[in-house]
Amino acid sequence: MNTNRTPISTASPFDLDSVKAHARVDGDFEDWTIAQMADAAAREIEAHCGLALLAQAITVTLSSWCCRIPLPIGPFWTAGLTDHPITLELIDEAGNVTPHPAGWRIEGGRYPVISLTSTGQGQHLRITYPAGFGMEASSIPADLALAICDQAAAFYDQRGAEDARQGLSVAASRIAARHRRVAV
Repeated sequence: MNTNRTPISTASPFDLDSVKAHARVDGDFEDWTIAQMADAAAREIEAHCGLALLAQAITVTLSSWCCRIPLPIGPFWTAGLTDHPITLELIDEAGNVTPHPAGWRIEGGRYPVISLTSTGQGQHLRITYPAGFGMEASSIPADLALAICDQAAAFYDQRGAEDARQGLSVAASRIAARHRRVAV
């Protein structure tokens, strides 16, 4: 499975003033640095949880599939369907792309699933769908916004420390665990 993310929203997935307040930073002399750390924190939380915080077009390419395909990135962004419809395409050995001929339906929500009426014929199946909580940082759930702030503050506090704890901060990790898919 190959997964690519293409941003739809150009907004930042955080409120800089909230991040600065959480990191106990006054003034604006380090705004650029803190914004970079908050952006890195958001990307780390997205990767850890399999989330799209802000609206993104997710493209998944599969070399084998069945009739029920759990999609790797959620939540499914229903509001984005008008401008970013779901596409299912078969790719043959020569690289020719054709729309998937069978019917399908999507089970939206945090963990979206595509159900096909038949598997179709092709070497690869490419699915593109919209995911994310919305277009602005204010659409991100409050607990995930706090996780971004806490992780960015940890990056800020530990900058330059080679012996600092790696990975998500304790608070960000606990919050992210509530949003992470459990694999069986």
